[in-house]
Formats: sequence, C-alpha cells, structure tokens
Amino acid sequence: MGVRSTVDLLKQLPLFAGVDEAHLQTLVFSSDELIVPSGRTVFEAGDASTNALVIKTGEGVVIDPETGGVLALAGPGSMFGEQSLIAGLPRKVTLNAKTEIEAIVIEQSVFLRLCSEFPEVGIHVLDVLNRQLEICSNELKEVKSKFENSPIEELLRDEE
Repeated sequence: MGVRSTVDLLKQLPLFAGVDEAHLQTLVFSSDELIVPSGRTVFEAGDASTNALVIKTGEGVVIDPETGGVLALAGPGSMFGEQSLIAGLPRKVTLNAKTEIEAIVIEQSVFLRLCSEFPEVGIHVLDVLNRQLEICSNELKEVKSKFENSPIEELLRDEE
C-alpha cells in the first residue's frame, strides 16, 4: 500500500479526519511499517506503548484481557493505541493476527512533533477527543439513570 492510499486510510479515522493532507503525508513518511504473520500476537493487553497502530491490510482478532474472549475482528482502517499515542498508556486489549497484517505504526514523538509544528493538527485532535469524551460522559449518565431507576437500586437502598 502506497503513501497515497495510506493517507486516504488515515483520513477515514476520526482522529485524522479533517487534518490537512500534507500533514498526513508527513505523518506517513515519518512512521514505521509493521508486518505481522498470521497467527502471531501483534501486541498484548498491558504492554507498555507510546504508539498507535493502524491496520492497512489483513485482519486481526481483538481479545478481552479479562475473559480471553473475542471482542471484535479488526480490518483495514482499525486503529489501536490512541491513548498510548497521546498519553503513553499501556495497551487495553490483545490483538492477534488472523491473517498477515500490514500496519502503519505512529510513534508518540512523531505525532507530538506534528502537533507542535502544526498547531491546527493539535487543535483538531483535542476537538475529536473532547467530542469522544462527551459521548462517553453522556452514555455514563444514561447508564447511571437506568441504574438509579431500577428495582435493584431500590433493593440496595432498602438494605441501607
């Protein structure tokens, strides 16, 4: 997959949608390629990380670290490690290669340099993350509301 098609792939991701194409080309040229053979582990939950990985070709299996169950299948355009990329947080899930995976690996240092040299990129990323945080907050409020109005909550209050 060439630079042009990798840039097009990144433009489809919320984190990079709306980022100027020239900036995305810089990101692609400054990033590493990774090829993982079928059947191998790409990364494991808990692994220290300061990068994000975007699958260009192939398919992976996302594994829940607590249950060992399959959470999802991940194909081209799947991104892992936004929190690692931005804050250096460890991996949250395990990813195994179902087929050979070709991916782009974006290092935190490259990403932060891009954001510092082109503040509009950093502003865009903050905006995307803010919207994602707002969605999560609203979902939590909805769950809390449902819990507070459930018969179980009434039973718990009665026991106090």
